[in-house]
Amino acid sequence: MKNKEETKGFFPEDFQFNQADYDYLYNYLLEKEVPLTSIEITGALIRERIRLRKKEQEKKEKALGNVYRPKNHYKVDEKVVFPFLANKAGKVVSVRKGNNPELPEFDVTEFEFPDGSTRFFATNLSTHALNTEIYSSKNGTPIPEAEEVLKQVGGKLAKSIHKQLMESKELFGLADFWFPIALLSEVNKGYLNLAEAVLEMDEGMPVGTRKILEMIEYPTDSNEQLTEFSFNYALHNDDRFDEVGPTGVVLWTLKQLEPEDVRKKPLTLRSYHPEPDLQEEILETLCLLKIPDELEPCMLETPEKSPSSYKICVSYPHWKAGTLPLIGPIRSIFPTAMETDKIIFDMIDTNKNERFQAWVVLSENYVSGLKNWYRENGVIPGSYILVSEVKNSSAVSISLIPPRSSKEWVRTALFSQKGNLEFDFRQQPITTEFDERMCIFVENSPQLDLIWEKYNKPDVNFNRLLEYVFKELSRNNAQQIVHFDEIYAGINMLNRCPPGQLFTKLLESDKIVPLEDLYFKASPVGAQEEVNVEQ
Repeated sequence: MKNKEETKGFFPEDFQFNQADYDYLYNYLLEKEVPLTSIEITGALIRERIRLRKKEQEKKEKALGNVYRPKNHYKVDEKVVFPFLANKAGKVVSVRKGNNPELPEFDVTEFEFPDGSTRFFATNLSTHALNTEIYSSKNGTPIPEAEEVLKQVGGKLAKSIHKQLMESKELFGLADFWFPIALLSEVNKGYLNLAEAVLEMDEGMPVGTRKILEMIEYPTDSNEQLTEFSFNYALHNDDRFDEVGPTGVVLWTLKQLEPEDVRKKPLTLRSYHPEPDLQEEILETLCLLKIPDELEPCMLETPEKSPSSYKICVSYPHWKAGTLPLIGPIRSIFPTAMETDKIIFDMIDTNKNERFQAWVVLSENYVSGLKNWYRENGVIPGSYILVSEVKNSSAVSISLIPPRSSKEWVRTALFSQKGNLEFDFRQQPITTEFDERMCIFVENSPQLDLIWEKYNKPDVNFNRLLEYVFKELSRNNAQQIVHFDEIYAGINMLNRCPPGQLFTKLLESDKIVPLEDLYFKASPVGAQEEVNVEQ
């Protein structure tokens, strides 16, 4: 096979299972008696498809008769079919030794054809393309070898096959290992109760299956791997247990012992805005902004080259929840999984060389477990932090980025006597780099929870809220001009509003006028009008 395009002809990337594939896979796993990964299953299916294809080709070729192969030795009067001569049959009339110093030893055989013509062909020649030519194939393309297919398109085929394995009702998969459900052994519920007790003793720390089996003294036979997989299936089907390991690692915990912000989406990450239908030009503008918001579709796109470290800005909703948005650029830095939704891992504070437990929640695109770290390290909304991968580990390192100064004049959130949110510029302590537009210094006051509960709900008058926040942000600005990033940071202290929805609302407002470079200004009407957020 000369190139990948030819390989795709035999195995397209959207490779679809047929019943014969399922039957073969079922018997193959039964024979192996151990669960296999999707990569191993892909290899097995490719080899079987190639075996069947070659068998079919051989059958078709056999029907042609004794076909010409340069490697063969033919005798006088023997009949030979020439597929490349429109399947004409020739009879051997003479054989003599060939003479070509550039070739290994060979014979020259003379063939006579039905029309009386004769032609000479090389025979007894070990090296020649026609020795392996598939004559029965229309285009003469040879069938690829399995290892060649795996090398060229194996990864993409495995992804397609993995999706189909997940849809199968006959196979069970965990940590990308698969086995027929009907062949798994049953587990007595009493052992599951013992497993629950073991996990309760570990107080939420994840435990591997083998350790659980050892601690409950579970009876095993000679096939320990299948015994362990059967127990995994039983745990998986019991609502008390949750599998939380990264790809290739099986770890179990109790759902009731998982942190609340893992079991339920944090309040400040919940948005009640419908997704807007944005024009292409607006979408491109929002993507260029690169506001790290997991609710903005373009920010979930993974870059062609995944970075090993990334400087990310912490918005107010994530600061309050103690989370990070799992946006495309940092997705490869954090552990992932194929079947489970929640993944536990270690976060390493490189400034203090300390570890703490954190979680990835894949379905909601956020990382949880950073609340204490934020507070202990003086992180504020708008702060930049650095996250980096740890080689050969599911752990992730996190660190502050040294600021220019330990004190800066930054926008500060205050509360009026009526409990309304206000903004002013004040000098505040700074522990890490920050985004000047997104930064809002805030004390962790109970009033934050009260205003969030009041304004982050479906029936809120969002236009009035937006006008109020804009007025507050522009109060200390003589031109009353505010950048989009500042509006985003301000409004998200009261209401979870992704960039796309916010941009749409700004363009619809008759109190706010868009300028160049994503700046906005109060309209003549808006500039004169006092805004009461309670209206």
